[in-house]
Amino acid sequence: MFPLEHLGLALFDGLVNGSVMAFIALGLTIVFGIMNVVNLTHGELYMLGALTCWLLVQSMLPYASALIVAPLVSGGVAVIINMLILQRFGHEPGQTILATFGLLLILQQVALAIMGPAPRSVQAPFNPVIELAGFSYSGFKLVAGLVSISISLLVWLVVEGSRLGSLLRASQENRMMAESLGIDTNRVFMVGFALAGALVGFAGALTSPFRQIHFLMGFDALAMSFVVVVLGGVGRVGGTITAGLALGLLESLTALLLTPTLARVLTVALALLYIVARRLGAPRGGWRY
Repeated sequence: MFPLEHLGLALFDGLVNGSVMAFIALGLTIVFGIMNVVNLTHGELYMLGALTCWLLVQSMLPYASALIVAPLVSGGVAVIINMLILQRFGHEPGQTILATFGLLLILQQVALAIMGPAPRSVQAPFNPVIELAGFSYSGFKLVAGLVSISISLLVWLVVEGSRLGSLLRASQENRMMAESLGIDTNRVFMVGFALAGALVGFAGALTSPFRQIHFLMGFDALAMSFVVVVLGGVGRVGGTITAGLALGLLESLTALLLTPTLARVLTVALALLYIVARRLGAPRGGWRY
């Protein structure tokens, strides 16, 4: 058994980690869930945000500058990937998967050349210890969790209640019809990629003070983002937020009894089992993924 205060810490940390997990997956919800484009460089854009943060801090610039520059860098790279490569393939799934997988490997090698194979770290600009009911918690990580859930909710409102969300869905569902109505679908896709890249780049910079920065960190971010997006329902931003919180809580609670690695494996396995069970129980043609 474990002390009761450990349970409180696990629940609290699970909510914070879940908020961050949902925030990292948010960009993939836009590109894969709404726009139906399989972008395997999503994790590397997250790594690029963290790498940008590390480079700026190493250059003696304030951490706050990374929260501005990292989204611009990752968003800009996402736009370039879309305009120069994916747009030329017409965003066809097969060619898109191959192209983005190749870009994933290239971005990894660029990061390896810049920071080497050893993990890097960024010192938090502030980190007061917050005393809660029977346990202490990192003040910076708590702020990061609050920022993550706040931006996620804001994006949910924008995507579901604004013209941008309607344009993204229309451009994906019937591109020819959308263009016949005067919608510049290439520009809509460019905005979608820019927004997704900026969000995950910001997440990379935001989480760099409490996560190790290395050239392979994008793999974990990509895998967990796909699990979160599919678990929450493809194209549903609200579902992504809920799934992220649920997985964060599940992983944190299982870590009370297992090692962190086994807790992550069990969490992903249970999520995949739920996805398969939901798929088998859905009416034929009633659920896309």
